Amino acid sequence: MRILSSGDRIRPGAYEVKSRFARSVLLLGADDRPLFVVDKSIGAGPLNLVVANPQAFVAGESLAISRSSGAPRFDSALPRTDRAKLRRVLAQALPRHAPPDSLVSLFAPSGKIPRQQANRDALFRKAFAQIAAGRLAAGVRLIRGCGAGLTPAGDDFLCGWMLALRLRRRGALAREILRHALGKNPISNAFLELSAAGRVNVAVQKLLQAPSSARVKAVCAFGHSSGADLLCGMLFELGHPEFRIQNPE
Repeated sequence: MRILSSGDRIRPGAYEVKSRFARSVLLLGADDRPLFVVDKSIGAGPLNLVVANPQAFVAGESLAISRSSGAPRFDSALPRTDRAKLRRVLAQALPRHAPPDSLVSLFAPSGKIPRQQANRDALFRKAFAQIAAGRLAAGVRLIRGCGAGLTPAGDDFLCGWMLALRLRRRGALAREILRHALGKNPISNAFLELSAAGRVNVAVQKLLQAPSSARVKAVCAFGHSSGADLLCGMLFELGHPEFRIQNPE
């Protein structure tokens, strides 16, 4: 089966199947480096192999990746963007397109929320207070790993924050956040490292190239709330009045 796109951060080697989903297969390498075999509806990403039928492509329980597959190589570099427009679009579109149980409830509350979500949001506000007081490590560690799922909401938020820092040419702070953000989740760790380096999937690239409500919706479609939580982290750094804190320099 032909590979339609190969991510530019995929490492050659042997990978073992970890989980199978409707549109993708997750594999891990010997160093716990993830590889995602995905269909065209998910699209290209730094760790994605795009094929017509992921389940047929990964028929067994392992997959060997050679140094050169001959497939088109996806360049996951962060594109330039109009930051002011991106901020406006995110602030307007996230409340419409983000799942209500995502981190959008931090700055666009829509009435009473479940206790577990309220406790999560309170933890985030505590983290923001730590960050505002100059205690970056303490704030990041409160957020790290917060939430459920393949990649917890806290880790997705940190990814978005670091991407926005890269957009603002603040790579040193992104790398500092990464030092405190890495935990025991190999999937989260891979995405955190990619974000600190300014590497993104095609949906985020398209949003940055031409911000629009439809492209926010497309990013929010990733995972249950992973895409939305990443965009919340991005908006946090770009600036939103509801956060009411001074981001660290």
